[in-house]
Amino acid sequence: MKRALISSLVAVGLVGCGDDGKQVDTTASTNSMTGILTLPGTTSEPTTTTSASESTTETVPTGTLGPTTDTDTANTTFDPNDCGEAVVEIPVVTPNVMLVLDKSGSMVTPDKGYWDHDGDDANDDGIQDADPNMMAAATPKITRWKSLYSVVDFITGTFQNSMNLGAVLFPSKMAASAYNATACPVNMTPEVEIAPMNGQAILNAIPGADETDATIKGGTPATKGVKAALSELGTIQDGQPQFIILVTDGAANCREDAANNSELFEQYDENLAMVVGDAFTNLSIPTYVVGIAIADTTSPTANDGNPDATNAYQKLNELADIGGRPRDGDVKFYDTQNQVELQMALEEISMQILSCTITLDPVPKYPDYVEVSVNGTAYGNTQVTTCDGSEDGWMFTTPDMNEIILCGAACSGFQMSGVLDAQYRCPNSG
Repeated sequence: MKRALISSLVAVGLVGCGDDGKQVDTTASTNSMTGILTLPGTTSEPTTTTSASESTTETVPTGTLGPTTDTDTANTTFDPNDCGEAVVEIPVVTPNVMLVLDKSGSMVTPDKGYWDHDGDDANDDGIQDADPNMMAAATPKITRWKSLYSVVDFITGTFQNSMNLGAVLFPSKMAASAYNATACPVNMTPEVEIAPMNGQAILNAIPGADETDATIKGGTPATKGVKAALSELGTIQDGQPQFIILVTDGAANCREDAANNSELFEQYDENLAMVVGDAFTNLSIPTYVVGIAIADTTSPTANDGNPDATNAYQKLNELADIGGRPRDGDVKFYDTQNQVELQMALEEISMQILSCTITLDPVPKYPDYVEVSVNGTAYGNTQVTTCDGSEDGWMFTTPDMNEIILCGAACSGFQMSGVLDAQYRCPNSG
């Protein structure tokens, strides 16, 4: 069954000028997609508009925009001093994002499942790198899973106002610690379906931060995890952009077409690249690839449950390119070696997903008098001179004045809150 999510909507303020030059404030309610203004001196006809929750009848001007010299038609035209704006409709982009999370046994195993989560012991000698006297003990290591849980908690809590989120585990909680297919199950219905304000639901559905190999176990069926994410995204028909964030600590195995257990675990699953590439090329669903403690080395040929003669670092680099959202430079995937880097990577990805470019429809008649505020912070009608992060505010991006971009704190504030107020004011409103 196809589903359509109701996205959060931008609150839009629309300010017109009456025949006497005074402001007429008709700020739209936050649950209305369109603010409608009836200006003085116009005739009107009723029309019905439908919102997500109700159908209402509004009065819409039937006059034409601009000045007139024909006194006989004064009742069907706007005063030349009016703003001349009758409808403001600013669409909100609320992306649908699936988190595809590695729950394989290597996330917690004593031999490689623990890491220097705060980066204070890069040389792994048990002493804090920053201590010149070589006396202070480094912070005890924690499991990679505990770090991933903490980062998911942070990301969902920070951005759930602006993104519809869901989650898939690979393998599922039903996975066994065994050298057979019972180590490779993935639920085709995701652990958490995509929905607004979904942070707590995701934390409730995935294993807790302190879970160990009693719960965190199994192989690395990343391909089936991505397929489950794509199946969920395919049920959503709301017109919003869609993304996958794949987080893993190793090379994919558990091939669905494996002929035996050796192929299941000891061969890299090349189908992962095909599925990710097809999603980007044919479905316009990009995949961000995040690696946890990936070593740039080639694995040995051994009966150890990991793909033989495989460089996971190289495979993730290739996958990030195929997925359509590679990083600049030689390292294409998000290579994280501790929890600090992992959180920075997920935060950077989230901010890339959440666009700060806003389309204005219709184009303001008096662009110099557009005022913008974000989540209660007013940035006024003065544009910034650059959007390189050094200034907070907004600016028009096109000569037609039909699009603005939020910059600096205005952008990050919008990304975290999803709340914007844009007011079209008049030259004689002061």
